Amino acid sequence: MKKKFFAWFAIGLLVFVLAGPAAWSTPFTATLPDNLGPLNGGVLNYSVISPGASLPGDATLAFDLLGYASVDGANCCTDTFSLFINNDLMFKGGFNMGGGGSNFINFIAPGVTILSSTSYGLFRGGLTQFSVNHSLVSGTNNYVFDYGVMQGLGDEGWGLRSAVISADINDSSSPVPEPSTMLLLCTGIAGFAGIRLGRRK
Repeated sequence: MKKKFFAWFAIGLLVFVLAGPAAWSTPFTATLPDNLGPLNGGVLNYSVISPGASLPGDATLAFDLLGYASVDGANCCTDTFSLFINNDLMFKGGFNMGGGGSNFINFIAPGVTILSSTSYGLFRGGLTQFSVNHSLVSGTNNYVFDYGVMQGLGDEGWGLRSAVISADINDSSSPVPEPSTMLLLCTGIAGFAGIRLGRRK
C-alpha cells in the first residue's frame, strides 16, 4: 500500500512540475516601429516595457536590416553594424548590401542567427535578416541598432523593418495559481489517495 501511496504522490508532484511553468507564463509580443530610412548611419534606440521576465535566453527578436545603394562589407569603405540589448553587445559585423566586399563578423553572441543576407547588386542595396535569442527583463528593455558613420546618403543608407520581440513571461499580473496553491492541491490529491488506500486495508 505504501508503494501505491508514493506512486500517487509522485504523480501529483509530476503534475505540479509540468503544469507549473505553463501556468506561470504569459505570451508577450512587442513590435518596434519601422524606420525604413534611408538613414545616414547613426543609431536607432527603442525601449520596450515588459510586465514580466522571460527565462534566460528565451525571448526572440526578429528583424530585417535594410541596405540602400552601396552598403559595404569588408573592403576599403567598410560599414559596421552593431546590436545591443540591455547594454549587452549581441552582434558586431558588416554585410555586402550593394557596396561589395565580404560579409564579416567581429562579434556574435550565442543565440544570434543571421537567417539570410542578400545583395541586390552593385548600388542596388540589400537585405539581412536576424533572429536573436535573448533575455527579457521585467520593466524596461533597451534595443539599440547602430550603423556607425556612413559615407552619406548620396552613396548609401540603411533602415529597419519588421522588428518583433516575442517571449513567454512570468507576468505577475495574470490570474494564475500561486506555486503554494499548486503545491497544496498536489498534496491534497496525494492525501486523498492515501486515505482511500488506507480504507482498503
